[in-house]
Amino acid sequence: MSCNSQCLIDEIPTKNCSVKRFTKLRIIKNEFVICAGVLLLFTAYDGLTMLQSTMNHEQGIGVASQALSYACFCISAVLFPKYAIKKLGSKGTFALSMLSYLPYVASNFYSHWILVVPTSIVIGMGASLLWGSQATYLTDIAHMYANIIFEENKSTSSLESSSPETNASNTSNLKMLMSRSLSCSSINFRSMYKNDANGVILKSYTDGTLKRNSVTVAVISKSPVDIYISDLNLVEDYPHTDYGSFKNIEQHNIINDYTKSLPSSMESSTDHMKSNDRTKFIESTTAIFFGFHGFAYLTCHIWSNLMTYFVLLSEAHREDVTNSSSCLCGADFCSTVSTCFEHNIEKPSDQIRFILTGICVCIGIASVLLVTFFLDPLETDKEEVSFSADLLMATYKIAKRKEILLLLPASFHIGMVQGFYTGDFTKAFIACAWGTYHVGLVTVLYGTVCGISSFCCGCLVKKIGRIPVFFAAYLVNVAACLFLLFWSPSAQEPNMFFAAAGMWGVYVGALWSQLRAFYGVLFKVDEEAAFAAFHVWYSLGFTLSFAYSNYFCTSVKIYVLITLCILGFTGYLIVELLHIKNKIKK
Repeated sequence: MSCNSQCLIDEIPTKNCSVKRFTKLRIIKNEFVICAGVLLLFTAYDGLTMLQSTMNHEQGIGVASQALSYACFCISAVLFPKYAIKKLGSKGTFALSMLSYLPYVASNFYSHWILVVPTSIVIGMGASLLWGSQATYLTDIAHMYANIIFEENKSTSSLESSSPETNASNTSNLKMLMSRSLSCSSINFRSMYKNDANGVILKSYTDGTLKRNSVTVAVISKSPVDIYISDLNLVEDYPHTDYGSFKNIEQHNIINDYTKSLPSSMESSTDHMKSNDRTKFIESTTAIFFGFHGFAYLTCHIWSNLMTYFVLLSEAHREDVTNSSSCLCGADFCSTVSTCFEHNIEKPSDQIRFILTGICVCIGIASVLLVTFFLDPLETDKEEVSFSADLLMATYKIAKRKEILLLLPASFHIGMVQGFYTGDFTKAFIACAWGTYHVGLVTVLYGTVCGISSFCCGCLVKKIGRIPVFFAAYLVNVAACLFLLFWSPSAQEPNMFFAAAGMWGVYVGALWSQLRAFYGVLFKVDEEAAFAAFHVWYSLGFTLSFAYSNYFCTSVKIYVLITLCILGFTGYLIVELLHIKNKIKK
């Protein structure tokens, strides 16, 4: 966990960490601001990204720019996030990294290699900082919020369970028990009094029959003291033998030792239960915070693509869209020389390009201003940190942990799935069979389902746990891949485009939010490096998806996705079971 997060949870100040204490309302406000900021930024970015494989398809410049940016994302994620977040703070890093998106968006005014290449490098370097700082900030405020709620509930529970009447009754019962003679208040003689190992053997010990003591002890509530008293009520019947009082037995330190050790064990057990409750509550709260953030981020597909749809629609020619048996679209699509693709592609005029790019630049600037002026920094003082090789290699070191390695296929897969939709589904299915201007319309539904899935999964994890949610998401993704393999897209069946996009959105929404939340749960101590490791593999998945986009048929890419899907769920399940096992040990 970051320095500031540790202080927020434990509320112990350290010399390297000085953090603010927020109220619940202020935490919610910061969650809203960070979600609104990312929504606006990616509405601007995503609106043009989804059109890179169609609007900028000449010489493959659109897809190549995406591949280059994610390759730089991967390199940057290995080296810089931990240092930048510690040096600038999570808010400062987030705001600065948002600026790196604006040059790339603006480069679409004049999409040429001389502009696209440098801006792709800049956005790639900034993207790793943006996602790492976001995840760190979200984890910290989620932990802060969970601890506030947990402490409030604990205080309320303590007040309700510690009424004067209950405490007086329990004290009275315990005194009454300790003052009774051993003949009517004995502990099981077999286990307590015949103790050869301790050298204590009562002369008149005989085997008797256990029975309940006739003296009644009032039990008001099932507190640990009451349970302890109830256990002492098992006695043996020795009608003609007087074993003396507790005072005599205490000389052998039998009862005295037992009564001293039992409350200690009960206290330890109670502390263990409280620790487990706190851990579960923090995990569920983190899932909800990431779920809401994922909802905000993924719904950018709605607004960005509504914008691009209506802008492009203004000069689209619907009657030109064709589809015949000779067209190779869908899973059979193999390159950009497809007859249908070349006929249906509609490159926007310069006027439309300028309008669309201008709108996106303005929205991007608004997002930066919102975060800069309204998001609260978590740190009051920046941590003193020097630029060192050890700090730069923190991501590499944590990437060697078995949990990271097992989650590698899942992290890689979510990147490839999103890359497939952006670079292949929009081109091989929508643009090829139905026309470019429908890309935005179909993607609106994709974004809607992504957002709903992310939000709902955050709540479902709290109710039913992560495993059922992940299993359902992976099952839907396999079904979607099989559907795309056997479906022949046609402009005469528009509903099928929306169905396919919706299935894709269910998986992306669930995994994008909850896989990152799971990283936050697993690696609380070094969350900056852990999130950076996730984004390394995530960006590699994106990079590979764009890099081989023009060299393989769509069907081959779908088979690759199915294989990675199975490996991803297997690796996740192993890590989840190990996590559960470790929690039980603690």
